[in-house]
Amino acid sequence: MTPEFQIEKGEASSTTTVRPSIVTQFTAGYVPPFDVAAAVDRMVESVPPKFLIGLSEIVLTNTAGLPRKLRRSMTKSSGSKVRIAKSAGLYHQAWNNRPAWIEIYVDNMLRNAERGFWLKSRLFREQIVGGILFHEIGHHVHFTVRPEHRDTEDVADVWKVRLQGNYARRRFFVIRIFVRLFKFLTGPLFDRLMEKQNKWELQKGWMSRAEFEERSKKKKSRN
Repeated sequence: MTPEFQIEKGEASSTTTVRPSIVTQFTAGYVPPFDVAAAVDRMVESVPPKFLIGLSEIVLTNTAGLPRKLRRSMTKSSGSKVRIAKSAGLYHQAWNNRPAWIEIYVDNMLRNAERGFWLKSRLFREQIVGGILFHEIGHHVHFTVRPEHRDTEDVADVWKVRLQGNYARRRFFVIRIFVRLFKFLTGPLFDRLMEKQNKWELQKGWMSRAEFEERSKKKKSRN
């Protein structure tokens, strides 16, 4: 954990009213393969309230309901432009008296895994959801709490790593015990395997450079 991401005792589990509402707006008969809203709610609960101030709602939807004009609109993702119809999530800044909000296209988010047996694993499902959700919350943190003079996508990815790690420490406590035991038994081999895995994901485009560097920084701080 980096010094700038300190969480006060009891802060991460606060149920104060600053938490955004979770809204589902699925169209054309689309039904997610699992309860995405419940997963999002658990993840939001782990975020320090000070990072959620001004975020009104998180809308879970699918791309079938997008207007034609919006489908052709472009947004930025991982340093390149993509059509909104192909994006998994969007952060909307406060505008015209409407508070900031997040939109997640669940069908796009799960497109490459929806028919695989991996979605039967809660750990795998929540990694997918958390990757999108915490990235978008990272945008909110960047624009409202911790502004930085660098690429907005890079900043969002850094916060994704921090917020996702914070959630995993609380949600998957037992798994973390087994990981620590494995690391103790294997020694430096564990770190080499993890580094190799991260480099492979970076080369595949599954991880951004900013995310890779943040994970490497966290590993060095633990050693």
